[in-house]
Amino acid sequence: MDTARQDLDPLEDAGHFAGLLSGARGAAEVVAAVRDYLAAWPQARVVQIQRLDGGWAPFDARQQPMPLHRPTDVHRIRDAVHAQCASLRAASVTAAPELLELDLFLSMACAKLADIEPAMAPQHPGSAERQPESRAHR
Repeated sequence: MDTARQDLDPLEDAGHFAGLLSGARGAAEVVAAVRDYLAAWPQARVVQIQRLDGGWAPFDARQQPMPLHRPTDVHRIRDAVHAQCASLRAASVTAAPELLELDLFLSMACAKLADIEPAMAPQHPGSAERQPESRAHR
């Protein structure tokens, strides 16, 4: 697996990091690709996103990525970032490009995890899975 280069801005070379994800063969490789992606974020971009951070961005007070060890860590930060994007949309506020990119990359990582191990997919009942309520039980 390639390692992140500190001079590579993920926003400017999204193809490199998308390639890391698409080439991942196991969950550990997906987690490593997300770690590499976050480690490549320049400090200025981290500072920019932290201006809006309410604790949902995956960076600490020293602008370092939060530790990621398991697929559940990837799902956890993706859920937090995605919820923030949804909140901004609901408030008719345009999200920063950095935040949208982060949401997209983390969503791609979670989709890859679900492809590799379907049991890792979050269990959100979709409308097709919901059983209509019987009129007799109303």
